[in-house]
Amino acid sequence: MHKQSYSYAHDDTRPRTWSVRTLQFLGRTFFRDGLTGFRRSLWYLYPYRRRVGVAVLCTLMIAVLWGGAPGLVVPGAKILITNEGLHGWTYMSVGGDVIGARLVEQDPRQAIDGENLPKIVNVVSVDKGPKGKPPPPAAAAGLVSGDWIIGIDGNVTHSREVLRRLTHAQPDEPLQLLIQQPDGQRRDVTLHATAPNGSSRALRAIVRHIPEPQTPEGNYHIFIGLLGVALIITLVRAVFMFFQEYLVGTAIWWGVMDMRCENYEKVLRLPVTFFSQNVTDTTSRFVQDTNELARGQNTLLGKTMVEPAKAIGSIALALYLSWQLTLLALIAGPPAFFIIRKLGKKMHKASRRALEGWSTLLAVLNETLQGIRVVKAYTREGAERRRFFRANRQLVAQQNRKERLDAATGPTVEILSTITAMAAASVAGYMVFYDKPFGFVELSLDKTIFMGWMAACFAIFDPIRKLAKVTMRFAESDAAAKRIFELQDALPEPHVPKAPSLPRHRESIEFRHVAFRYPNAATDTLTDINLTVRAGQSVAIVGPNGSGKTTLVSLLPRLLEVTGGQILIDGHNIAKMSVRSLRRQIALVTQDTVLFHATIAENIAYGLSRPRQADVLSAARRAFVDEFVRDMPDGYDTMVGEHGATLSGGQKQRISIARAILRDPAIMIFDEAMSQVDANSERRIHQAMQEFVKGRTTFTIAHRFATVLSADMIVVIADGNVNDHGPHEALLRRCELYRHLYNTQFADSGGNAKHP
Repeated sequence: MHKQSYSYAHDDTRPRTWSVRTLQFLGRTFFRDGLTGFRRSLWYLYPYRRRVGVAVLCTLMIAVLWGGAPGLVVPGAKILITNEGLHGWTYMSVGGDVIGARLVEQDPRQAIDGENLPKIVNVVSVDKGPKGKPPPPAAAAGLVSGDWIIGIDGNVTHSREVLRRLTHAQPDEPLQLLIQQPDGQRRDVTLHATAPNGSSRALRAIVRHIPEPQTPEGNYHIFIGLLGVALIITLVRAVFMFFQEYLVGTAIWWGVMDMRCENYEKVLRLPVTFFSQNVTDTTSRFVQDTNELARGQNTLLGKTMVEPAKAIGSIALALYLSWQLTLLALIAGPPAFFIIRKLGKKMHKASRRALEGWSTLLAVLNETLQGIRVVKAYTREGAERRRFFRANRQLVAQQNRKERLDAATGPTVEILSTITAMAAASVAGYMVFYDKPFGFVELSLDKTIFMGWMAACFAIFDPIRKLAKVTMRFAESDAAAKRIFELQDALPEPHVPKAPSLPRHRESIEFRHVAFRYPNAATDTLTDINLTVRAGQSVAIVGPNGSGKTTLVSLLPRLLEVTGGQILIDGHNIAKMSVRSLRRQIALVTQDTVLFHATIAENIAYGLSRPRQADVLSAARRAFVDEFVRDMPDGYDTMVGEHGATLSGGQKQRISIARAILRDPAIMIFDEAMSQVDANSERRIHQAMQEFVKGRTTFTIAHRFATVLSADMIVVIADGNVNDHGPHEALLRRCELYRHLYNTQFADSGGNAKHP
């Protein structure tokens, strides 16, 4: 089972393992000029650092194998094109390395001691060695460019025997070479072999296990074996690529899961006022933004690690074959990097606008689907269609801008790479066809080296071409990450560390000079509210629409935080007490009933972690839920559907009331709870509630006469102030506003006559 790890996402004291340091290096390398949100998101991969670490090792192997495949072009070309074959090329390369000279086999075009040797060894160039150190053996013995090596150990012999002898010479072994110049002068030269470099030793070890062919058919067998090696390299590389992509992908999605869990936990602790305008936008950040972020992380740990590694492996091969030509081919890098960075900044802005466009589109869609009955009843299908089309068109415009910027990167890199590659190939072609150096490139190339270098160049530019879009991915992901972390960094509900638990309410509730103002509002919604309610009293709150009734009762469970004054329960300031202990004592039934996509029994038991079935059934019977549930095939196991779509308004409200009864609260709040219940159900629920609320402090916002009349105290709210409070008869005598409300609302809903 997966272990929850999101609680560690911001623990910056954790140790820095080598896999984490790899992420830090990538962050510093690629994000120096910004992308702070994307950089921050990488910490969610810390719990899965082992997966990332193994993926890095796989990347290194991919790089080695990627450079190895083009490296087979040279031996393959030697077998197919030249007469020297694989062994002859090896002997010339390793033998020249042993004595410090570049050697080739060539036709002497003249007889040597009356014997027509088919080939002799020509010294093309002699390595002078670094300054301040002893020269290599060939230079120390006085060999110069143009010398012929026609024999060894005092005997004139075939070039292949000379090269084979040089190749297998041991370090410091004396070698007696017979040297002849083209004009016929000869001399004996003795030198001491040196140890070849690593690549020469590896090449010698490989060839030692391959029989030297004596016929063209033998070369064919070696060529087939070379193809087999290329196939094995490809298969092994494919295995490493599979594990690299799988480990990276799973680590990223586990990290995204942790991020979503942490953000969800954060959302649950945000104040209610945050969601007044951000519900759909918050949903979009959970879905679209995290998906966009996952794409960027996959790009970072996928292409951004694999493609540069592949390019480095190919560059190493190209530099080995000709470092001058390779540098010439790479001059396109700086201008391409500059152009892509510019495009990346524009992509960041376009991506943020596109994500905001997604949020707007989801908001329109959500509003239409939730209000589909109203849309159809008022024949507003055409208006909603146009509204959706406008939001959709704005989103497409932003997406098209992203696509335009993304599409521009590939051709830009393609053009720059092609120009520089053609320039380098032209120089290389000159050296091949004219067989002489070109300017600063102080060496000549044969056809097979040229082919190997060209293969390495193609292997370089393929990953570079793929990397051209990486900056665009990072820009998109950073825009998404910043939106995600804006949600995570939002101020949560006020929290008092180690706050004491509030004892169960037994004495009084006091509103003392309470004031409240909504965020960004110009004036207070509630001003200087002073009210004392004794434990067990039933309080009805009445007033015109917009007077602040719902706001007042929302302050009690701290769904909203007072901006002035205090609310005291039994003398305890609730702002300094544990929110959890406060809310456990309160049951809330609102006008807009909230049901979850679960069974009826689960919705009734929502307020408790381990409810007893008997208690659930008892609460359901007291709220008259049992009347309609018993007729359902699945009874209390019936799924209510999303937002309770399968139930009527009255049925949903009864379930909500049953939920409040099961909670056994000390304080009950009814915010127009009977607004969707028919008159018959309302009377029966009132009968049950009268028994249940005994000994509990009850706040009721209602417009119905029966609810108001049964209250111990009626509080009249107007313009955010307590206009008056007291029993019904007293308010009718002295409170003009209450008299007006009674005559216009309460009497019509339950009274028999209007008061004069």
